[in-house]
Amino acid sequence: MSSSRGGRRRSQDLVARARQEMTAGSERADATTAADPDPVRGAEPVPPRAGAARSAPLALLVPVGIVALVALRVVFGDELRARIDESACAWTGCTGTGMAVVGWLLITLPVLWAVVAVVLWSRLSAPARGAAVLLGLAFLLVAWVHVPGRRSALYLLLDGPAAGATATGIRWGGVGAGLAVVGVFVVTARAEARRRSAPGRAVAALIAAALLSTLAVAVARAEAAPVTVAEAMPERTFRAAGDTLRRTSGKDLRGCAGVLAGDVLDGCVRTIRVSYTTDDSDAVVHLAAVLFPGERAARDRRGRLPRGAAQLGTPGGETITVNSTTGNWVLLGSVGHADGRSIAEADRGYLLWAAKQVAYRFIGRQVGLLVAPSAADGIGPRTP
Repeated sequence: MSSSRGGRRRSQDLVARARQEMTAGSERADATTAADPDPVRGAEPVPPRAGAARSAPLALLVPVGIVALVALRVVFGDELRARIDESACAWTGCTGTGMAVVGWLLITLPVLWAVVAVVLWSRLSAPARGAAVLLGLAFLLVAWVHVPGRRSALYLLLDGPAAGATATGIRWGGVGAGLAVVGVFVVTARAEARRRSAPGRAVAALIAAALLSTLAVAVARAEAAPVTVAEAMPERTFRAAGDTLRRTSGKDLRGCAGVLAGDVLDGCVRTIRVSYTTDDSDAVVHLAAVLFPGERAARDRRGRLPRGAAQLGTPGGETITVNSTTGNWVLLGSVGHADGRSIAEADRGYLLWAAKQVAYRFIGRQVGLLVAPSAADGIGPRTP
């Protein structure tokens, strides 16, 4: 009996000891939980990376910039295009080669800037990246305003004596940009198929070849603009309305210094000065065609001319002056007798007829359609 009681007592002691150990273990577990919170639910939120925080405003800038791009195109597209083309005309002298290069640049600048931005992107700070995106959108807007819509044509968008050359540059710039994009896509796709990165030098060489080759074609195919004597008045002798007119002098000027007294022609780009005589009379015509960057500037300068303003540098003697505008040009015409004698009332008609023929010849070269003038209002040939 005593041994069985002793056994039961030892069993009870073991159970009590086990309960104590379990209680102590749970208390340690609670203490551990309090000291070390659950790593999923109890931990504090992890702050975002600094790079992600910096890229958030930049990611917002792109859609905002695209919306602004569309709004600017709709509201200011025509005015912006006119300003750009007028500035380009002033810089290049409205020559065919210069305006072809300008047209090419208008389309290829977004592509060139995108390549530069991609190459330098990892080295740019957040503000510099934002500036690069904005500048790229500006280049894209400049190109967009020179691209015709579905129901318009390129020749309707452009104006000025070098519009044809500008259109050629725009077309070939578009070809070059398209070839560059397709070439980069092909090289990148082949590199990914081989599980390699696209070779940077090969991509750069491909883009350069595509763009420079189309630039060369654009310059070669650009038609010469009629802004020089050789293009605007190429014939030394021409016939119009039964008369033969012979050129006695011709001069090209960059600017318009010495054409008129004062600065009434300020803002001019270049000037063509020619003199012609007729075979049926002693009329001598002096024409000065002054080019301005845009039609608005030409009309404004024409409105400023003093009444009866005569050209400087022409032979002495009495002359009749006739001033007008055609497109971007202000035409200053002076006509008189070859010997400089006074002009009788009976002479005015045939003298002005000679001046009219020279002016019509010049205007015909500008619009690409040579049309002889018609006699009217007392202005006609000396011998009908």
